[in-house]
Amino acid sequence: MTISPLIDTQALSTFVCTAESESLTDAAQRLGVTQSAVSQTLKQLETQLGTTLVVRRTRPLRLTAAGQMLKQQADTLLGDLRRLTSRVRGAAHQGLIQCRLGLVTSCSEVFGSRLIAQMGDRIEQLTLRSGLTPSLLQSFLNREVDILVSNDPLDDIEGLERYPLFRDPLLLAVPERFGFNAEAPSREQLSGLALQHPMIRYGRNTHIGAMTEVALRRMGVMAQVRYETDDTHTLMRFVQDGHSWGVISALCLAQVAPRTRGVRLLPLDGNRHARQLYLLAREAELGEIPAEIAGHIQQQMSEPVLELLQQSASWLKAESLEPDS
Repeated sequence: MTISPLIDTQALSTFVCTAESESLTDAAQRLGVTQSAVSQTLKQLETQLGTTLVVRRTRPLRLTAAGQMLKQQADTLLGDLRRLTSRVRGAAHQGLIQCRLGLVTSCSEVFGSRLIAQMGDRIEQLTLRSGLTPSLLQSFLNREVDILVSNDPLDDIEGLERYPLFRDPLLLAVPERFGFNAEAPSREQLSGLALQHPMIRYGRNTHIGAMTEVALRRMGVMAQVRYETDDTHTLMRFVQDGHSWGVISALCLAQVAPRTRGVRLLPLDGNRHARQLYLLAREAELGEIPAEIAGHIQQQMSEPVLELLQQSASWLKAESLEPDS
């Protein structure tokens, strides 16, 4: 009886990377090989399986029905293999692993380079993926991301490790030229500001934008929203130039601090409104790596990042950033 050869795991990894890329060239760059090497691996895999997996003439690349099935199963299989590798290496008290880390843009800018430096001796290859929460959540659920920093703990999904990281309160950003001198603005003072000047806000498709809308509604503040953006640097520049006031979070402030000249950063409603950030990973798949990354982020937020924030918002205290129990 002839036994069909098993699929090579390296070929599976190449296929998965290709499926998550815009083109064969993009996949080759991510894998550190030539485009012809990627193309040859895909052809060999298709020959072995007897079917076409990738429609190459489209951009981005599109998977066939067979390719979609293989992608789904390959993600699960490769995850199981990483879990096995982690356990074996953990038993030997040595070894490096590969890790794909998904961070919202603000987290990526504030913590990304620090994490790469701190985890360099523990992770063979650390891939950072940044973006908006909804797309990152979907990537995590599709096993395209191994570890995710998110405001959604995904409580309805079993088999996950969850690490509370920190609380990210909303802050008020007002141009100094507005002459708004309140140290801890009351709801009445904020309503007066909103009546006199327009607001710039994060788009409603972002979590901070949705939170801002809810917070202002609960405070009874009717804002004149004239501008919207998904970019923290753009929002702060509008405020610096005196076009509008806005609401940002402490983490978003860390993206631009201490470059906040001409802007007053004030507490919003006694720091009552905040998002809670968590680190999520699949149970027992990456050993102690998720806990170590969570610890590094917490340490960075409570020390150097807090010190940076206090240069622009001296009233911000460590307890305001402590995760909810």
